Formats: sequence, structure tokens, C-alpha cells
Amino acid sequence: MNITDELQKLANLRKEGSLTDAEFADAKRRLLSQEGAGDAARPPASDNVAAALDGPMEDRRYRSSRWSKGNMFFPDSLTLASDGILFRKGRLFGSSEERISYKAIASLRVTNGVFLSNISVETSGGSQPIFINGLWKSDAREVQDGIREFQRTA
Repeated sequence: MNITDELQKLANLRKEGSLTDAEFADAKRRLLSQEGAGDAARPPASDNVAAALDGPMEDRRYRSSRWSKGNMFFPDSLTLASDGILFRKGRLFGSSEERISYKAIASLRVTNGVFLSNISVETSGGSQPIFINGLWKSDAREVQDGIREFQRTA
């Protein structure tokens, strides 16, 4: 099996969620270092495949629980994208959306209850803070870790 197939397998595992980004980067680094130490007759890996694997991450979307206050009919949603977060509040007629760059996030506050959590995102741009209530505790932790990771890599 060639290096391109191995890289594609790693990318599929990351896309499925079997590998975290750190595990993927480590496995890819080890695989590429083995390629450099291998025989010289084998052609090098395609630069396009390696660049495609390091491309933008897949968006992760989180929705408020319908059991939380104000989310029975139109639950809030928060999307972690590669360029920032998108907060969407639905209404009977239309919706309101706000996109915030990771660089503009000044603070993130998570308030945990028994099952659900509330998140407050404050920006350095002067806009009003965003409040997302009724996220499951595990989702709130993922949002917090995801924002921290995006800010660390930016």
C-alpha cells in the first residue's frame, strides 16, 4: 500500500471522529517520516493530498436542548467553523445570526447545572455578549475545548 492510501485512511478516521486532531497530526508526521526513511525508489507523496488533509476543519454544530427555557420550539444553535463561531437564534418568522471570529472572543463563561449548561461568549469588538442556554454539559465542554483549540492554533 502506498503513502497516499495511508494518508487517506488517516483522513477518513479523523473525519469519522475516531482520531482527534492531535492524534491525526502525530500519525501523519510518523507516516511521513517513515516515508523519508524508506527506499528511494518509491515516488514521494502527492503534495495535493497532504495539503488537502491539512485543509479547514469540518464544522461542528451544537443545539440547545428543547427541555431548556426558551428553546421548546426554536432551539439555539452554535456552530464552530474554521473561521469563527456562528450563533443562530430561531424565531417564528426568520432568525437572527451572529458570526464571531475566534480572534475577537475575549472571554467564554460556562455555567453548569445538573444536566445542562449555559455559555456566555463576550467579544472584544464591543457587541453584546452571546448567551446560549440549555446545552448538554458534554457539548458545552466540547465548545469550550474547541474554541480554546482554535484560538491556540490561530
